[in-house]
Amino acid sequence: MSLRHLELLAGVGLCLLATSLRAEPPKLDYQISANHVFLLNIADSGEHLVAVGERGVVMIADERSREWRSVRSDTTRTLSGVAFASADIGVAVGHGGTLIRTEDGGSHWTSVETEANGDSLLGVAALGEGRMAAWGAFGLYLLSKDNGVSWERLPVLDNDFDRHISQVTVLAGGDCLMVGESGTLARSRDHGETWQAMHSPYAGSLFGALQLKNGDLLVYGMRGNLWLSSNDGQTWTKRDTATTFAFNGAVQLKSGRVLAFGNSGLLLASDDQGRSFKPQPSTHTSLAKALQLADGQLLTVGDRGVTPLGTNVTERQE
Repeated sequence: MSLRHLELLAGVGLCLLATSLRAEPPKLDYQISANHVFLLNIADSGEHLVAVGERGVVMIADERSREWRSVRSDTTRTLSGVAFASADIGVAVGHGGTLIRTEDGGSHWTSVETEANGDSLLGVAALGEGRMAAWGAFGLYLLSKDNGVSWERLPVLDNDFDRHISQVTVLAGGDCLMVGESGTLARSRDHGETWQAMHSPYAGSLFGALQLKNGDLLVYGMRGNLWLSSNDGQTWTKRDTATTFAFNGAVQLKSGRVLAFGNSGLLLASDDQGRSFKPQPSTHTSLAKALQLADGQLLTVGDRGVTPLGTNVTERQE
């Protein structure tokens, strides 16, 4: 998968949304290398690392050996999101309303029927207490209360809401935060059941959100937009990023360092809780998601599959 392809996804967002009209290709029956496949998301089940991406590919690795193997899922649609409610139970979502579920940590997957009506799903999250949320194109929002066995389609903000949803994340206090197209920013105080609009600092597409260890909120998206709030989202301050590339993701490391990353090798770091960001050496690949493991290793996924980043990136600079 080319770098140009990931750039066209514009932060793993809008270009994932169109439902493919072409016939699905036949399922592959050979092993795929973890660094020769286009991947969009990665999750830690507690026992396994699971990454998902193009053509329904699921990559799985034991947390100790970290030797990746490809798993055949129940679809050949591009998978854009994966999340685990426990070490065994997980859900992956993707193009064409695809939603698949595993009960053995990712080794086997089965399709689950939903009310997606063919619209693409962009992400999924475990909200706790058996609840899982999945979201995507044109206001598509699904909620499960039984660890992904069944799903209900719910409205967001109002019945006319049709913006593409980019991410739902669980905050430290138990609330959920949603970001998306056209500056969509909303909060749920009832575990994803209903949503209330928040003041948004940006009218363009937001691709993600991160709550820092000190409680501050960071939202990011198109054209280098990165905003910080220190008062629970009441007001926002734009951070200087010196780029117009899209930010696809952000992560705060165990060291306290905050990384924001995106297309064309874009990587910025903050060592002052998001107050300022400095450019880092290019990753030479477009990144979609990042995950730091218990031993401190930082794994990323993108247009070159699974890519570990070295200690020169993860170590905090004084």
